[in-house]
Amino acid sequence: MVYHERIILLLIAVAVSIPAGTITRQSKHCEALTGFPVMSSPRGFVRVEGDVVHPGMYPLSANMVTTGVIKMAIPLASIKCLAPTEVAAQHLKNGDDVHLKIGVNGKGSVIIDPIPASEKIIMGIPLDINSMGIADFVLVPGIGPKTAERIVEYRQNNGGFMAPEELLNVAGIGEKKYETLKTFFKHLK
Repeated sequence: MVYHERIILLLIAVAVSIPAGTITRQSKHCEALTGFPVMSSPRGFVRVEGDVVHPGMYPLSANMVTTGVIKMAIPLASIKCLAPTEVAAQHLKNGDDVHLKIGVNGKGSVIIDPIPASEKIIMGIPLDINSMGIADFVLVPGIGPKTAERIVEYRQNNGGFMAPEELLNVAGIGEKKYETLKTFFKHLK
């Protein structure tokens, strides 16, 4: 009887150790998509698109420049230079969209635009109230087409620039609605 119990214990031990061994061992087919620097918390996100191996969203660290995020996304080909030249050392902002196109001569062309408002809302990236159009405002929960028109009209009538706090001056936005809306906009310094 003792012999059977030992065999059962041995089989249980083997059954438990097999999955543990396969979980800790990396497969050659399971490579990490990207390597991020160790940081306590990201200061936002930047999207990289175009001629890179790993397009997608990358955490934004302090003083991150264009060449750094392109290296993390791994260019599809060797880049001899970037154009325009000043873009290589440009500090990126939360919500930037970096698009890389590599020519046959190795010249990398970079365009940096903001990520669309709809994606910023999903990612929790603060919106710039001064660069949004009516269609962008309608995407914000709690703002309908009429209120969006009033916001844009208010901004235009007041020099084309407004702080998020000025939403309280727009008809249809009271204290309660403002408390909800202000979380979507970056505050000016």
